[in-house]
Amino acid sequence: MYNYHRFIWWQVHHLYRLPECHNMQLIKWLGTALCLIGIALTSFNVYPINILFGLVGSGLWTYAGVLQRDIPLILVEAVAVALYFAGVVSYVTHELHKWL
Repeated sequence: MYNYHRFIWWQVHHLYRLPECHNMQLIKWLGTALCLIGIALTSFNVYPINILFGLVGSGLWTYAGVLQRDIPLILVEAVAVALYFAGVVSYVTHELHKWL
């Protein structure tokens, strides 16, 4: 029985290791800064760069949620990434139609 618990402990701490705390904080703060820049650019109607800042910021937050195994955070930010990506695709196709 003792060896089984030791094996489970090893799996949790070595196979599913979370990143260092300072790396996680860097990801979160960078994602927060980029999302806030995207929000500010949206409020001043600076398009399409606002979508790109939001896309990268939400992408970083999605990554942080995956690393922390935080399902609600993953869900909210993955939906935001999908919507931002749809906005980028919409902008690119609209610009291509103007040139073609």
